[in-house]
Amino acid sequence: MAINPVSAELLLLCRSLSPERRCALMLGRQWIRLSRAQATELQTRHALPLFDLCDDEGRDAHYGEPFLQRLGFTLTDSLDADAYQGAGLIHDLNTPLPPDWHGRYDWVFDGGTLEHVFDLPQASKNVAALLREGGLFIAMSPCNNWMGHGLYQFSPELLFRLYSPSRGFRCRFAALYEHDSGRFLALEDPALNAQRHAYNPPGRLSLLFVAQKTTTLNPTASLTQSDYQSAWLQGLHSAPPTPSSPPSLLRRCTPPWLAQIVRQWRINRRRRQEGRPKGQSTRCLQQLWRQTLRS
Repeated sequence: MAINPVSAELLLLCRSLSPERRCALMLGRQWIRLSRAQATELQTRHALPLFDLCDDEGRDAHYGEPFLQRLGFTLTDSLDADAYQGAGLIHDLNTPLPPDWHGRYDWVFDGGTLEHVFDLPQASKNVAALLREGGLFIAMSPCNNWMGHGLYQFSPELLFRLYSPSRGFRCRFAALYEHDSGRFLALEDPALNAQRHAYNPPGRLSLLFVAQKTTTLNPTASLTQSDYQSAWLQGLHSAPPTPSSPPSLLRRCTPPWLAQIVRQWRINRRRRQEGRPKGQSTRCLQQLWRQTLRS
């Protein structure tokens, strides 16, 4: 778990959404992992001294509190299931929080913790409870090709649904980060057009997500994937299904070996299409933030 160059810049950009920054919480006590060159680049772009926090040798020399303090926070906490890294709050996110922790924080930052928590629905309720109204949930989470890293990899759909208006949140920013190419890809909520985010390049993907708490709710309803929900709602107003027609003459006459070749060609075509990015993409997170930030 670490504040890396990408999540560090995401946190720097989130300052514009939160003029009053009092209390921040890290899920898991995060290391700062910035090389000298990376710290210098961020320092130049965002006018914030970071050079003394760099870690060229990868020794994990600094935890994240000094970084958050430079963003303007007077109180910085970390929450973990164990005290082995010196977290200030010790709690298992699989279980409900103590009530006196509710509404404490302006920011909750997940730089690589929630994918290790088995009861993700309870953990997301805990995140919501920790935040004040107007507070930000900020995440950089594993999205694809992270097998073996944690219990889960997160699709964009999951975070869009967990932190949706029906659960007291609104999304402010969402993007994918391609680790191999260094590119960022803007994301829209799949519910807007009832279509899935099908994007599967060969390298690792991380999901960047920022949601703002608008009101305090205690949602109890289960979540449904948005394209299914849309299809079911449309089905309420459509005619009953007609019996399937028998296979065409061409299909009946196609030898099995040829049918298998056609099926495989269709699968490969779909995979090629899913490997191509859709929407805005750039190598500059700051540029994408300015272009796609939601009001």
